[in-house]
Amino acid sequence: MSTALEALDASIQEVTTARALISRIRSNQVRGADNLASMKSLAYAWFNNHRTMVEAGGSIDLSAINDAFQTVLNSTDKSAAKATYLGALTRAKNALVDVRTSILKTPLSSVRNSDDITPDFSPLAGNIQMQEVLAGRWSECCKCVSVEAHLAAIVMMGGLLEALFVARANKMENKGPLIRAVSAPKDRKTGRTLDYQEWMLDSYIKVGHELGWITDSAKQVAGVLKEFRNYVHPAKELRHGVSLALNDSAMFWNVTKALVRQLLSSAQEL
Repeated sequence: MSTALEALDASIQEVTTARALISRIRSNQVRGADNLASMKSLAYAWFNNHRTMVEAGGSIDLSAINDAFQTVLNSTDKSAAKATYLGALTRAKNALVDVRTSILKTPLSSVRNSDDITPDFSPLAGNIQMQEVLAGRWSECCKCVSVEAHLAAIVMMGGLLEALFVARANKMENKGPLIRAVSAPKDRKTGRTLDYQEWMLDSYIKVGHELGWITDSAKQVAGVLKEFRNYVHPAKELRHGVSLALNDSAMFWNVTKALVRQLLSSAQEL
């Protein structure tokens, strides 16, 4: 939610600045190349950047804002009147403020993306009790992100992923590919592959990619999530000077959801 508010605040400030710029124009029409470029940039900033961030915060009616910025953008293709720009910018600001107020009045618990809905874990876990446990972990991840418990959220995500990787390994009737995987962790003394149920998340991510459970891009971002999960240790967090924010937990939650979908998809192919 904070990301949506930040996008709205940025857009409100940009509109305020743009209105001041247009107000200083002495002619009745806006023709200067610099002024037209500024108005185009303003509209594109909304349509290509800010709007996307606001829409990610939930189902919100942005039609009034879209209409106002569309008027601004359309006006740049002709010698539109100064009054046209000022009117559109005023409508845009009022609509932005209204949406911002609406978001602030909405309880955090009700702001949920459609892909936050608990998935069907049965392809990975046939046991009903385990499905319920996994669903509970998923729900806790959502709650932690929504109340801005950033570190707790990331730790929960790591735990959920680790459980799902183990479940995916359990689904394999032939464990040969798992044991023979190049990325599989080995006992330093014997050189034998460790029992997969004792692997750490990092090993699961590497082997999961090697066996085609997750994509290369998923492997890369999952590795970063794994590193942040380790900040559960206070000394490491202090040593690295890490500061977690909503953008981090929300971003990693999207990564986690993508990984979960890939693992579920790979299990359905068995």
